[in-house]
Amino acid sequence: MEKTGAELMLGWFEDVWTQGKASPIPSLLDVSRVIVEGGASAPIGSEEAHRAQRTLKEALTDIRLDVESFTSNGDQVTCAMVVKARDKMSGEPVAFRSTFDGRVRDGQLVSVSNAIDAVL
Repeated sequence: MEKTGAELMLGWFEDVWTQGKASPIPSLLDVSRVIVEGGASAPIGSEEAHRAQRTLKEALTDIRLDVESFTSNGDQVTCAMVVKARDKMSGEPVAFRSTFDGRVRDGQLVSVSNAIDAVL
């Protein structure tokens, strides 16, 4: 049975961020988009998305995702969450808000847009 968009996204968050498993980004994404300074949206490939994720995981420990809202409507999935962690070097707490929009096709995440607000 094919996974729903909600099952796919929540499973991905759990596997990658909570359990620390290797990222399935290359197999999940065909196009990704990130929000850059000023609110513009820039496309990035799966390798860039994987590199950004790896950088976060190398800098942070004790990563926890606190989901504030989650909706799934057809092939669209939207999630707002607060990411809480610790800086590996200083041990100081880190928190930021992330809004994640994804599109699912044939049981796979095929595109995402992720906006991060580093100021809480």
